[in-house]
Amino acid sequence: MSADGGMADAQFVRRRSEAAMPGSCFEGAGGVEVRQFAHETSITKAFACGKKYRLSEISLRGISLTPHRQEDAMTRPQNPQTRMMVALILGVTIYGLAMGTTYPLLGLLLSDRVSGALNGLNTAATGLGLMTGVVLVPGLARRLGAGRAAQAGVGLLAGALVALAFLRDFWPVFAARMILGCGAGLMFIVAETALNAAAAPERRGRIMGVYTAANALGFVLGPAMIALMPDRPAALLLVCAAIALMALIPFAAVERPVSRLVVSGSGRHIVSALTAFPLAFGFLFIASMIDAIAISLMPVIMLDRDFDVSQAVLLAAVFHVGLVIGQPLIGLALDGAGRRRTVLGCCGLSLACTLPLVYGSGMGFWPVAGLMLVWGGANYGLYTAGLALIGDRFRAEMLTAATAALASVYALAAVIGPAVAGGMMNALGAQGLFGAAAVVYLTALCGGLWLFRPVEPEWQKHQIR
Repeated sequence: MSADGGMADAQFVRRRSEAAMPGSCFEGAGGVEVRQFAHETSITKAFACGKKYRLSEISLRGISLTPHRQEDAMTRPQNPQTRMMVALILGVTIYGLAMGTTYPLLGLLLSDRVSGALNGLNTAATGLGLMTGVVLVPGLARRLGAGRAAQAGVGLLAGALVALAFLRDFWPVFAARMILGCGAGLMFIVAETALNAAAAPERRGRIMGVYTAANALGFVLGPAMIALMPDRPAALLLVCAAIALMALIPFAAVERPVSRLVVSGSGRHIVSALTAFPLAFGFLFIASMIDAIAISLMPVIMLDRDFDVSQAVLLAAVFHVGLVIGQPLIGLALDGAGRRRTVLGCCGLSLACTLPLVYGSGMGFWPVAGLMLVWGGANYGLYTAGLALIGDRFRAEMLTAATAALASVYALAAVIGPAVAGGMMNALGAQGLFGAAAVVYLTALCGGLWLFRPVEPEWQKHQIR
């Protein structure tokens, strides 16, 4: 028995060593090494009390995995992760509908009551609310969990929409829009952090392109609803509140995985993220500022260009149709052509769209609509690129802090952009406003050509070179 057993031990150890080679079905199984198997066999021989154990039985005790089981173990987490991403994107689409309705609708409602500068200041209230959300996210995420913090944001958003349905005076509307912005901030800081943390690097651009496109879909449907029902603002806002509450369903479904992915940061990490990647946040600022101006004041700007109310609102919608169509393409470019080329391409294309609007004051509806379509996609491509760049650069609590920094930049742009644009409308009209946008894009393009050098993902480096 000892001779046979010794020969079996030797053969088993040899087979085990060969099986542990890369590519075999035993590779890494259970983390057990060859010498551990030999030790287990010797103990079995010493203490078996006359019972003969076959080595094949020992190897079957939860030690080896068949190729099918290995494949299942590798793919099992992916389906819940995909479901989580879909749920987050669906929830933020509902947020986009609420914001896409309130920005142009309230701008039109206040245009007859206050000056352009005060109208822009009222629009900036949403940005101030977003900043408040940035301050509240770390504490709420620690106390409630990130998933529940996002659900609290849904509640604030819906409550603000109900209030806005009945308010028409400047300061009450201002306060309600701050609450709306705070709720929106809680939602999309959590959603963007979780999406970036879950996204594979080689697919991050495409995932962020789908996310921003879904977000923009609400900004298309909102102005379109206003164009169809221009005389029923209260009913529109109440419908938006009801739809916003539906976001509780997808956010509640993924509460636990989201809370695990989003690691709470602190205020000092936000400043560190900004200083670590200033140009990326600069591009985000430009995209957010132009988008806030477009969705809030574009109808008013186009009224200055002698378009009627329905046409003016539809042009704002067309701007965001371009955003929806363009972002998946921008995402493909980010993963294929590289981050830097895509960012500079978006700046150049936006500049090419704004220059004709400066000099073509007599352009008809369809030529302007064509420019708006391309401009919307190219401008917001800077935001999509910024999300991917942040996901490439930061991890764990720094990723949460960087997303909060992004929200701060977005909020600051939402405050500054409409306020400055409203004042420029009074002083220079629509032509001067488009000229200022062209100067911004030209500056960004020149600065990006000389200074912007993001760390391209590994699979793209051979293409960039």
